[in-house]
Amino acid sequence: MTPVIMEATMSKNMMLFFIAGLALLLLAGCTQSQASSSSPPTQTPEAISTESFNVGLVTAMGGIEEKFFTRLAWKGIQKAGNLFPIETSYQESVSEEDFARGIDALVDQGADLIITLGAEAADATGAAAKANPDVKFAIVDAPSNAPNVRGIRFDVVGVSYMAGYLAGGMSNTGVVCTYGAANTPAVTDFMTGFVHGADYYRRQNGVDLAILGWDVYTKEGVFLQDATSEDEGYQMAQDFFAQDCDIIFAVARDAAKGSARAAQERNRMFIGVIVDWYEAFPEYGNVVLTSVMKNTDQAVFDTVAAVAGGSFRGGEDYLGDLNNNGVALAPYHRFESAVGQGLKAEVNQVRDNILVGLLRPSEPWIYEKNAP
Repeated sequence: MTPVIMEATMSKNMMLFFIAGLALLLLAGCTQSQASSSSPPTQTPEAISTESFNVGLVTAMGGIEEKFFTRLAWKGIQKAGNLFPIETSYQESVSEEDFARGIDALVDQGADLIITLGAEAADATGAAAKANPDVKFAIVDAPSNAPNVRGIRFDVVGVSYMAGYLAGGMSNTGVVCTYGAANTPAVTDFMTGFVHGADYYRRQNGVDLAILGWDVYTKEGVFLQDATSEDEGYQMAQDFFAQDCDIIFAVARDAAKGSARAAQERNRMFIGVIVDWYEAFPEYGNVVLTSVMKNTDQAVFDTVAAVAGGSFRGGEDYLGDLNNNGVALAPYHRFESAVGQGLKAEVNQVRDNILVGLLRPSEPWIYEKNAP
């Protein structure tokens, strides 16, 4: 494996950081209403129907115990069940063939809203939606593909930028790294944000920092051959650690467990994705610096609430981002004191600057314009 390396040195330039903070204060008043308009609508008691309806979930592969999308989606449905007059059920999936079977079973049971999970379920969801135009559908982590389907998507670049900045500040070796499950936008958006954020820390603080695993210019990087292999995730991390990386951002699901295990063996730090790894996988808690979370539970709850309030609209997407707390950086847990108040304040400032447009995490504007 030959990781992509981005490395340079720059003189200290903290003044820009504080100028950005001052500009934030000046812009806060005019941006507050804009941020509020991005939030999902809140259902008022007067808008909620008292008529019962059925909500069904088709789990991701791994069944109801799957800890990435399924656990949070079911949590959101159960939360809705405590507030709205709904009946809930789920169909478990072991393979991709189970998606269509599970959807059909929920349709036969009279489900009014069917929620599916992941891009791998998109084809089955679209086909079922077209065959059942009176049933409402929502698919997590994929766009709408029919007039009665609501896509639930997440903008992870900004929150990954925060994670990259944090990694730059926490690295003891001056080397951080990332890899992905596949070279697709759903994966590389995480990696792009991370690389930009780490590089922003380097430039702001005038430190030597190497960033391995993803080149934002050539779009070449390090990816798994088998996105489900924990053994490959383990070896990937070991290869990076041999190059002095001490913080790894593993943009993979189950395969990343192997990387977390390798981090434990080598006393390195790990940043996870989708869920708070400290809570979802406590066996790796001692190395989890933070996680880039998709708040799937809230997005699913809001979708059920939209049905209850009569405001559900298919053919469009919900986008969870930093503005509406659809994505977030997880707590630092055991690393809280190690991160320290100073770096925490800087990471929070980065978030605020993204929100008001002073930082554009998806654009490589922080690099030299003539960079290769």
